[in-house]
Amino acid sequence: MPEKQATTQEAGPFNLFRPLLLLSFSAFYLIPTIYYSIIRFDFKPFRSFDDFKDAWFARFWTFFGPKSRQFAEPKVMPLLKNAATGVCLDIGPGSGEWLYLFGKANNGSITKIYGVEPNTGMHPKLRENAVKAGLGDKYEVVGCGAEELSSKAGFKRGSIDTIITVQCLCSIPTPEKIIKELYPLLKSGGKWLVYEHVKTKHQGDLVGYWQQGVNQVWPHFFNGCDITRPTDEWLLRAGEWQEVKLRAVDGEGKYDTIPHVVGHLVKR
Repeated sequence: MPEKQATTQEAGPFNLFRPLLLLSFSAFYLIPTIYYSIIRFDFKPFRSFDDFKDAWFARFWTFFGPKSRQFAEPKVMPLLKNAATGVCLDIGPGSGEWLYLFGKANNGSITKIYGVEPNTGMHPKLRENAVKAGLGDKYEVVGCGAEELSSKAGFKRGSIDTIITVQCLCSIPTPEKIIKELYPLLKSGGKWLVYEHVKTKHQGDLVGYWQQGVNQVWPHFFNGCDITRPTDEWLLRAGEWQEVKLRAVDGEGKYDTIPHVVGHLVKR
């Protein structure tokens, strides 16, 4: 069964305004995205709104990703450090802000990591961070969506020791379907490491309605991120697990519009 959240001090009502601050940070990068695309004669972002959002988010996340990592580090580091083993699937790694945790100094039991990142604007920084982490010979960027790992990238059932999803299942299309497709790739006894946005458990309270309202605009500013997905419930239903250790993040509660679940699941 999922673990219970540890008792800790929760943030107060003013925490409801935190999403507005994050949205303003993202909005700031609209102008630089347009400006640098024009002066570099790179008109690909203007071919479609999806291309523009990819370029916009890539520029924004190159700045904000490390800041996000610093904020989440106390919660994510104990999860990832020394926990991944063997052949790993790193789903949606973005610019690779967590790769230092997989470096040989922190985790010598990893033999190969496939970084599954469909946003090609992230690839240069992702490869750079892989090299910085000492993973140049172990880290391979896979430029397709998680939904294409079997059909396009050729990954086989039972070929993966560790799946890593850190704040990515909120953004991928058809997440429930993809979770079910990733499950067979995991070996028996393989581990799925999780740190994800989830739908607030405080439905019927103010934060439940506020989360739904914020989510009307949030995906446009955060490259498709949906903060109302019951990802933890989808993971539990993906298949048979011999061990489940998922819990709410300490300190998050009824005033958190963007709550998380953290932990791991081990396949039966």
